[in-house]
Amino acid sequence: MTAIRTLWALLGLVCLIGLAPAAKAAVEEPQIYYQPETATTSFAQLLASASSSWEQIPQGEAVSFGYTPQAYWFKVEVAASRSDRILYLGYPLLDSVDIYFVQNGAIIDQLLVGDNLPFAQRPILNKNFVIPMASRAEQTIYLRVRTESSLRFPLEIWQPAEFMQAQQYQVAATGLYFGLLLCMVVYNFFNYLVTREFSFLNYSAYTLSIGLLMAGLDGTGYQYLWPNWIWLQDRIVTMIGSVVFIFASLVTAGVLQTAQRSPRLHRGLQLFIGIYSVTFVLSIFLPYATLIPYVLGLAVTSCIYLLATGISLWTRGLTYARIYTLALGSLLFAITINALGYLGLFESVFVQRYAIMAASALEVLLLSWVLALRFNESRVEQLALKEKLNTQLESMVAQRTEELEQVMGRLQLANKELEQKSNEDGLTGLYNRRFLNQEFKREFGRAKRTGRDLTLMMLDIDHFKPLNDSFGHLCGDQVLVELARLLVSQLQRATDTVYRYGGEEFVILLPDTDEHGAREIAVKIGQAVRDHVFKTDQGEMKITISIGVAIAKPDMYKEPTQLLAAADDALYRAKNSGRDIVKVTTQIHEPEQANSR
Repeated sequence: MTAIRTLWALLGLVCLIGLAPAAKAAVEEPQIYYQPETATTSFAQLLASASSSWEQIPQGEAVSFGYTPQAYWFKVEVAASRSDRILYLGYPLLDSVDIYFVQNGAIIDQLLVGDNLPFAQRPILNKNFVIPMASRAEQTIYLRVRTESSLRFPLEIWQPAEFMQAQQYQVAATGLYFGLLLCMVVYNFFNYLVTREFSFLNYSAYTLSIGLLMAGLDGTGYQYLWPNWIWLQDRIVTMIGSVVFIFASLVTAGVLQTAQRSPRLHRGLQLFIGIYSVTFVLSIFLPYATLIPYVLGLAVTSCIYLLATGISLWTRGLTYARIYTLALGSLLFAITINALGYLGLFESVFVQRYAIMAASALEVLLLSWVLALRFNESRVEQLALKEKLNTQLESMVAQRTEELEQVMGRLQLANKELEQKSNEDGLTGLYNRRFLNQEFKREFGRAKRTGRDLTLMMLDIDHFKPLNDSFGHLCGDQVLVELARLLVSQLQRATDTVYRYGGEEFVILLPDTDEHGAREIAVKIGQAVRDHVFKTDQGEMKITISIGVAIAKPDMYKEPTQLLAAADDALYRAKNSGRDIVKVTTQIHEPEQANSR
């Protein structure tokens, strides 16, 4: 939408410029004579000089001598009129203009104007030179003109009312042009603030520099922006012209992405940035007349290079390089016309001045469009890249999650195995005393809640120490391992569990087992051990065990340690009663003095 609105504004600008010549019907274009100034030329000699010493400029054509250090005298014969008139010099970059109004061989008025004088000294405040005629009578006007810029200007005589009417179109067109540039400067600067994309900032600075350059060329800048700064007015074209091409190179590099797409072309742009940076510094110190031919030639060269850059990337398939090339082509055409005009090879000041305004406006519009397209394409690419990266990230996260789950699974398995190992007896593979303490408390609490019996059976190998002393600890360990397997094989329920309590002692926990059942299991185990042949490295052997059984009736024991002590006491009594027997207790254990087993 911004591009469309700007296009309509540009069309309005062109229409206003096109209407301007229609109001020139009342203009008077007098015959102009000229001769170059010499060191001995005096004004009295000019007044007395013969007509043959003056050269004639073709009727209706503007003065156009190009860049020359030579000062020129001009003579204009003006017929009498019944109304006031003004003399109009339509070129703002004339350094010094001495004007003499002569009537009957005598000077009736004299004025000095030029852009090397403060703007406020002009008789009429206009960006060009507008001088009221001294008299309505027949008179001759002599003008001495010297300038470091191109010596070229249209000389016209107007009636004030018609001049104001004609000027309003040019003022409107000029205002619309600079308003358009200002809008583009602000718009792209805000784009930079929002996006932090430096291409918008460079483009905003580029548009601003074009506006300042055109204000300097058009005289609007000296009228409104720096009316008392003569030094800047003398150097504005070379200084700001250098800045324009610095930012034009930066915009080109950003829009066409030359650093990535063509490093060779990018180095050329960097070279031009360096050259114009030097030119900018030189314009501060060197006279305008010395530097301007170089700046104009460099401007045409730069435009050709920028145009070649656009065409090169266009042929490589960069779509918006076509719009860029069209924009730069229009500006190059206008700059070429302007350069030819400054060099005195093109006579139409009107076409020269407004062609570059229209072309620069068109270029600003199209480059803004290109910048928007490039930014949009970059945003689409970034979104696609972001989506791709998100997909890759999701894949990586899924992969890492799967790997983590596998690691966690292995870790859980290892923890489970570690916990299993920590709960097992290393020799027999039975649960150890540590795990018994946990499970015993849990089963004791469950028995109290449910009101069911809980049996704890503690057994010990008879005469195990002599066996170890006679046959060695390896043989004793083999007996312990074989006994553990035998005890497990004698239990029928999954809830019945065998624990190695320590040394040659074992504990069997029997949930939901009453006294009768406990006796049967204990007798059965004792008989199985008695009948079993234990195979060891020292040969076959038999052993016996003593068993102490304690049954916890509902509300009989308050603490699990009391039941454990009762079973231990029953085992103690079995040992003292001759061993290889079973002792069962259903009474609360009363502590006695400990005796050796």
